[in-house]
Amino acid sequence: MVKLKNVKGKSRKEIEGGAYFRCFGDVELSKLFSRVQSLIIKNGFELERIITDKVENLLIRDLDQFLDDQIMRTEGVRVATKHIVKKSKKIKGRGIEPDFLIFQRAGTSQNCYIIELKDGHEFDTKSSAREHANLHQFRAKNAQVLHFYNNYFKIVGFNADTKEEIHKGFKSKFEFEQIMTGAEFCELLGLNYRSIVYGRTSDVEENFENFIEELLSIESVRNSIQDNLCS
Repeated sequence: MVKLKNVKGKSRKEIEGGAYFRCFGDVELSKLFSRVQSLIIKNGFELERIITDKVENLLIRDLDQFLDDQIMRTEGVRVATKHIVKKSKKIKGRGIEPDFLIFQRAGTSQNCYIIELKDGHEFDTKSSAREHANLHQFRAKNAQVLHFYNNYFKIVGFNADTKEEIHKGFKSKFEFEQIMTGAEFCELLGLNYRSIVYGRTSDVEENFENFIEELLSIESVRNSIQDNLCS
């Protein structure tokens, strides 16, 4: 997991023009909250990296060449990352590429899963609608080039236990058949879901302690806490 102590904050000018300062009116406190937000975002990117590293032997290096074959040569799954999808000349949809394309062959059946991977699953209505629209549009734009596969788009709420949680978190913008839990996603890729989840908790305690230390180092916060404890 990314550590809070390694996340740099914004400049004073950026902080004073931002939402946290408008809400709390304290530069140092607002800077700390901004760093926490960056920490959350960075952990989302880290999840993609972890998955990519664990499926190294399944990665597609040249998506156009892979699609030229039309039929997967062996049963199992192959994976194209967003980086590889962006390099493709056959795939359309610049700016709305999914995090992963997962190709699966089981017997004579071939499937393509268009995957958007989310570390969390709580989004506002506008963001939820945009995620759904992007996946739907990407699938529609590439229906022809992917027509050798039964293709589906899926939103993955990696840390949610149930599809119901993800459905609610995305404000019901996704149908249940368009939702995949982290455990289902890992099962598709042949990964150990629990091992990944537990592995990412290794720095939780350090992040907690570091947050408390930095919070108490802010004079205005420390004085306010002391006043409240003494009252």
